[in-house]
Amino acid sequence: MPMSYLSSYQLFNALEKAFTCPARSLTKSRGKNIHRYASIKMRCIISVESTLEFDSCFHFDFQKEIIRFCSQPIRFSYELNGKEHTYVPDFLVQFDCGEFVLYEVKTDEEANSQRFKLEFEAKKLAAQKLLGVDLELIKEKAIRIVPLLKNLKLMHRYSSRKELTEHQKILLSILQKNRDKKIEDLMYLTGFSCQSIFPMVCDLLSRSLFQTDLYSPLNKSTKLGVVCA
Repeated sequence: MPMSYLSSYQLFNALEKAFTCPARSLTKSRGKNIHRYASIKMRCIISVESTLEFDSCFHFDFQKEIIRFCSQPIRFSYELNGKEHTYVPDFLVQFDCGEFVLYEVKTDEEANSQRFKLEFEAKKLAAQKLLGVDLELIKEKAIRIVPLLKNLKLMHRYSSRKELTEHQKILLSILQKNRDKKIEDLMYLTGFSCQSIFPMVCDLLSRSLFQTDLYSPLNKSTKLGVVCA
């Protein structure tokens, strides 16, 4: 049955299915460099086709408003210059408000080409008409933000699903009793070394228990706050 004739219920099910049965299963092949991203939020491995898509996963993983995401989610048709084409977006994201959004990830050079712009407009129209969802473009410059991306990668590296350690509970307790503290202040109050405190702080940031300005480098001068419940 063409997607244009699907009911709202069927469209919702099609989007739901994308999280368990994506339209494309990425496997290694000649000419393709498949990357595997271990998602903290999704608790699974997400396969992507480029390093740029890989880097975008860090943003999806740690953006609070996003509750889940997947790659190669759904296939649909679009028309361009009188011809029908098929298309699979790079990602499907669901936000905490319940809204679904499809995303295409492109380098700045690719996104600025006239051919891509024409194709993408046709794809956007088809996504809205057939699926009732927005298709949005994420350019490289919005993904590889310095030092935000580096900070997100540090949070990912040190994130843990284990229970908080006693040392982490001490750090959390200090910030709960104070408005905010720099990392060097916490080192002074606890006696923890720089080498030992940074992994703990990154893990607490990844759990959204600590907050800070991630657009600034994480260092001893970083000011931390506790996230209000």
